[in-house]
Order: sequence, then C-alpha cells, then structure tokens
Amino acid sequence: MILLTSCQITVAQLDPNNFATEVTEYVQGDGITKDFISNQYFNDPTSALGRPTIDSTGDGWFVPTSQPVPLVAAFPAFRSFEIVSIGTGGHLTLKFGKKVENNPNNPFGIDLIVFGNAMLGGGGWSYNTNPENFFVSSGIYAENAIISVAQNPQGPWYDYINGPFGDSYAPTFGRVYDPENIETSLGAWNQWWAEPTDPTMPLDPAVTANTLNGKTMAQVSQLFGKSAGGTGFDLAESGFQWIQYIKIQSNGTTPEIDAVAAVDPGYCGDKNHPYPTGDINKDCIVNIEDFAILANNWLEQTWIY
Repeated sequence: MILLTSCQITVAQLDPNNFATEVTEYVQGDGITKDFISNQYFNDPTSALGRPTIDSTGDGWFVPTSQPVPLVAAFPAFRSFEIVSIGTGGHLTLKFGKKVENNPNNPFGIDLIVFGNAMLGGGGWSYNTNPENFFVSSGIYAENAIISVAQNPQGPWYDYINGPFGDSYAPTFGRVYDPENIETSLGAWNQWWAEPTDPTMPLDPAVTANTLNGKTMAQVSQLFGKSAGGTGFDLAESGFQWIQYIKIQSNGTTPEIDAVAAVDPGYCGDKNHPYPTGDINKDCIVNIEDFAILANNWLEQTWIY
C-alpha cells in the first residue's frame, strides 16, 4: 500500500527578470482566433510576459472553467490570458528584464527557452485522468515560429532560420508528477500533481518526441523532471555574448506564445537540480572534456565498499 501525503505547495519565487517584462512591438498577423470560452481574441501580447502557465482552466464542457487544470504534454495553455497568437505574417518582440547571457556553463549549453502551446498526441486527456493510465504518441501538434535575438531593438538581429522553432517541441509541463506531495489546492480529485515545474531549467535534449512515444503521462513527466519543457536555444550560434530582445515571427502558420525564459545557471549541481547525465567534471555541461576524462580513465576501476 502506498501512503499518500499532501501539503500546500506555493509557487517558487523566480527572478521576474528571467522572463519578458516588456512588449516592444506586436504586429498582429492574419488568422487570429478567439478563446471559445471568453470569446476574446488571442491578441493580447502581454499574455507572453512573465513565467509560463502552471495551471489552466477547465474547458466548460467536461470540466468547469472554475476548475484549475495543470498543464501537461497533452493539455497545453489555451486561454486568451495565457497565450498570444502571432498570426500569419505577424511578429512579436519582447524585452527581458535583464541581459540573457551566452553561458557555456548552462545545462546542455541552452541559454534561452521559448514556451508555446504545442502538445503531444494521445487524445482524451482530462484533468482527473490518472497519468499512469494515459499513453502519449510521438506525434506533436506544433506551429513553428522563427525566433530572432538581438542586444537592442534596432538590431542587428540573428535569425534561427533553420530552427529550433518556437511553439514547437517540447510541450509545457506546469507541475511535477509526485503522488507523495500533491498540491491540495487543485481539489480532492488530484492524487498526482505537486509543485510547479521550473521554467528556467532546460529539458535534456536527449528527451526527444520519439523518446516519449508509447510512454505514460507519468513516465513523460518523470523524464521532464522539474523542467517545464519549452524549446531551448543556444546563444553561441547567434555570435552574441548576451541578448535582451527576442522576436517571434510567423513561419506561414499562426503560432502561439506563452512565455520566454532565460536559463538560470545558479541551480546546476544543487540538491534539487542534479548535474546533467555524463557531466563528469561537474561544469554543468556535457562536452568533449567529459569524454576525454572518460577515455583517459577507461581502464581504471574504483571499488567502493
């Protein structure tokens, strides 16, 4: 028998400057739709400020709109106050509250994360679905947005024209799967979801969409760990040592954006955020230096009694 314990979880205080704090330009493109619950258009660019969504609402059909529903890989943000739509031919420019640095010590070399409302296939997810009984497919519903970065709004801009793309893999997880420390404020139905995830913690690039194919939602959440997911970007490719502006542009579709985040290098290696797998020299990045250490010590054995 498993003994379930519960406690009231509060949202961890993250530096608000790790997220966008200002909308500098929003050009609404074509094809913007409406929130089917509120009848409001998805054209409020301030929806992209601050941290990504943790809990959304019910859909009003199967789940009351007053019921908080955690975001999972098959249930993304979908309300007009959570996401903004770029629209075909449109773009959105945001300013971070601080300089986002190209820091080689960031986990996996990722410096910047973009959150959209992409989702994994599976179908039939509801707020009270047991994550151990729900299986996802590798298909991902996404609307690729071109991401550009700059140090000031006048440019020059660097375009990630060949990807990665915004509003793409990975989908967002709002909360951690942890049946032993459930969040009681979600309601008596909740037996699985606990503390909010960390949107400044990048997802391990080894966890791909194909990796998740056929796994349960519980297993998917465990692979994400405390990461909220999102699409990771390495600023080294841009040639900038730091940026403070990010532009999201339509790529022939109508992508949606929930938030953007700077990776926080401060957590790597602490008790709640272990070093990346393979990080032998504990510098928070897996690279050729770790391989060299492994190669040089391949024949050595350390016995622990």
